[in-house]
Amino acid sequence: MTYPKTVLLLFFTVSLITIRIPLNLNPLFIVHPLNYLCIIILIIITKKDTEFKNLFPKFKKIIITYWLYSIFITVLGLVLSENYWDYKNVLFYYIPSVFISLTIFLGIRFEENLDILKFLMNIIFPITTIIGILLYIIFNEFFYKNDYDFLITRLTIPIFFFVLAFPFLTRKNKILILFFSIFYIFIDPLWRTNILRIAACWTFVFIYLTFGLNKKLLNMIGIITLIIPLTFLYTGYTGKLDIFEYYSSENSGLTGTKRKQLSNTRTFLYVEVIDSMKNKDNSLLFGGGASNGYQTNYFNDANVSLYSNQERYRAEAAFLNTLNRSGLIGVLLEMLILFFAAYYAINKSNNDFCKLLALYLYLSFILYFLELPQELNLGYFFY
Repeated sequence: MTYPKTVLLLFFTVSLITIRIPLNLNPLFIVHPLNYLCIIILIIITKKDTEFKNLFPKFKKIIITYWLYSIFITVLGLVLSENYWDYKNVLFYYIPSVFISLTIFLGIRFEENLDILKFLMNIIFPITTIIGILLYIIFNEFFYKNDYDFLITRLTIPIFFFVLAFPFLTRKNKILILFFSIFYIFIDPLWRTNILRIAACWTFVFIYLTFGLNKKLLNMIGIITLIIPLTFLYTGYTGKLDIFEYYSSENSGLTGTKRKQLSNTRTFLYVEVIDSMKNKDNSLLFGGGASNGYQTNYFNDANVSLYSNQERYRAEAAFLNTLNRSGLIGVLLEMLILFFAAYYAINKSNNDFCKLLALYLYLSFILYFLELPQELNLGYFFY
């Protein structure tokens, strides 16, 4: 199979995984096998790569260190596993999340992956938009009752990539991207992270068109995006300021179902995960291993162990999952991957689009504390 066809197969497989929830795909018999199919494809792509050796030495060392540390966390998780749920967490969730990092090999050969971008622009975006408009107008109640808004917005997550490319597109494509980005917010206005993502990307484009891409300005944005989440993490932990309260419906003036959907869904997660690590005497530095869950009194869903201690194996924020499993070392390594990649794109590249993508990597560090669950989906596919 040729390289473009291999990547296209990977894209289709990741798309199926991304829209599994509204289609009610069975995780055990469909999603987990698809995850491992993606892993096999990523390994094939990696083995064929000849450009990794040309990466900046420091960045390459960080990536390799991350892989080695992930192996250590995996082995630790297997050693500490006590039941089916623990092994499931290692094999079906942690290991696939680590293999996401292999998508770096897709970025190295960016020019050979343009067919996927054309496929999204010419087929996925128009079809999902047309279907979304028809279902919204004709079958509005059915549309939202069956979470088809979820299907459309998750399948079109890569819109941020095209928003960043806005200055370099043809006039026709500029109009389409502007329309698509507005429509995907309109169709699912309760997905706050998506609104933040799209709005931030348009802000980056505005900065580029207004001020240009001055290195000092871009590096300053990087410093600010590093400080913001760490500051709010500190103020939240000390009880001085909970930023999530201002990000929720308590201050929105909404009532009823919309108020519930826009409620504060993060503060209690941070409290439960951190308290659980304390109660289980997990190492803050190394975490509790790949099998580690956290004790919850809030949830009673499919991700909660049927065994004692009411453990849940995944939170909705990437930072919490990494902290719980890999500790501060894992968090630091993931942060370095983002910031070193962004730094080199800004300071070593002459390509303006690369610099805009670097700004998105900076934004991703903020999203890291809000959402970005580490799993194979179209969001990670376009990192």
